[in-house]
Amino acid sequence: MLQTGLSVNRDREVWSQTSLGWFREELGPPDIGGYPRPGVELRVIERFVSLSGREIIEIGCGDGRLTFQYAPRARRVVALDANAAEIERARAEADRIGARNIRFLARPAEGRLPGAPFDVALFTWSL
Repeated sequence: MLQTGLSVNRDREVWSQTSLGWFREELGPPDIGGYPRPGVELRVIERFVSLSGREIIEIGCGDGRLTFQYAPRARRVVALDANAAEIERARAEADRIGARNIRFLARPAEGRLPGAPFDVALFTWSL
């Protein structure tokens, strides 16, 4: 029972630290596209889970804007988006910068996910 109580208290503390006021202070003004400045989302994600050496699936990766920020820390990344044009942009950028641990796939997330299982699943800025 004591372990459960400690876990609940820890979770409550983490969530209180990620309240709206903290987000406003941490995020600051968005970039020109309306997204948080580079690095901010990564810091928020890593408050909850380490991405270092992990196998990650990202659902709704778009052009890889966030993917390229965390991929250098990850062991392997599978990034999905249903928009083929966005995936082509992401693949071109991956080739340009030599990102070899990312596999970009133009497909919906429903069904069997290639490369499963994963350590971490990311789903951000997606509808």
